[in-house]
Amino acid sequence: MLAFEREILDIACDELEFITPIEKTHLEVLKFDRNVCAHPTFSVDGNQFTPSPELTRAYIIQAANYLLINAPMKGKVVVDRLFHLVNEESFPEDDEKAFLMLSSERYLGRVKESSVKNLNIILLKRLFRDEEGVNPERLNRICAALGAISRIHPAIYTEVLKSKLSQMLAESNDKLLKRVFPLLVRRSESWHYIEGALVVRLEGVVSLLSVEELISYKLADLASVNSEIDFAFQTRIGQLEDADIRKLLKASPSKVLRRNALTIFINSGSFASAYSNGTHYLVPHASYLTDDDMKVLFEGVLANGQWGINQIMNAGGIDEVFCQTYQDSKKNVGNHSQIWKGFWDTALEEGYSYDELRKLLIEDGLVEPVHTEVEAASENEL
Repeated sequence: MLAFEREILDIACDELEFITPIEKTHLEVLKFDRNVCAHPTFSVDGNQFTPSPELTRAYIIQAANYLLINAPMKGKVVVDRLFHLVNEESFPEDDEKAFLMLSSERYLGRVKESSVKNLNIILLKRLFRDEEGVNPERLNRICAALGAISRIHPAIYTEVLKSKLSQMLAESNDKLLKRVFPLLVRRSESWHYIEGALVVRLEGVVSLLSVEELISYKLADLASVNSEIDFAFQTRIGQLEDADIRKLLKASPSKVLRRNALTIFINSGSFASAYSNGTHYLVPHASYLTDDDMKVLFEGVLANGQWGINQIMNAGGIDEVFCQTYQDSKKNVGNHSQIWKGFWDTALEEGYSYDELRKLLIEDGLVEPVHTEVEAASENEL
């Protein structure tokens, strides 16, 4: 067998782990025959194995068909390059953009499985073993990269989480352990690979977080999709001062904080605070309100009279607050029209009317337009 032919088979067989079982069987046969040719031995009948020209050409064709026509696979060198790429400020924090970038053949499109696994592992190590600070932007970039890996190589991603995540968390101090919260927000599937003992530890960590950490680690977002974290989160909120709760509500509008926002708004004790609480707490949480929340809201608003006069219904600018709440609450409130119509009718009976809110209700066909006396007279003449 010619040296060039042996070189082709050597290259082919070096990549056996990245081809199908059938292709691997063919190439293993080729490799065995190549070895016999390179290191001559004699068969039982005493003849040296010498493939015919036709068989040799068949070897080359099979090697080309099964492997050599494919583009080369990237190996170890790419891991270090991709790791530094993810840590660059130019790497996107957005999941979809990170996927589009890393799925390119220039990056993870044609990388060996072992290299993908190693990249996955060192990204997790960057989070949970590297004492160097990880700012929110860099953490988002790492999470976006992990998300891209989960889509490009789901089996490898799952294998690494299953075998490495709990181990890394168990070996992390509290400072490093906190980094798992933003990861869980972006990669919620990670929760399934965290062992029970670590869940207990995480709940303990939540109980010690400052309001600034609750905000920066996005605990409200995580609690919205994780009932076990939500329990610990709500317990922590119950321990906060009113000023800290308000700070949290302003910075982290979410489903799990909507009732806290309602409570602050309903209990407004002055005209100024009613408008301020509506703008800063009610409106940002309006898109999370449900039917039951709306009923609580309007019952509380109409009952706000413990200071001798209703501080909410009479507040300057409250029409603006009601309008924004009306528009933003449509998404989750199933009986939106019925509930708002009921509030409007009750408000009219008690002598309250809001021009801008009326316009919205008229546009949606919930109330009839109100004609002025001049308009009515004009219609009568016609």
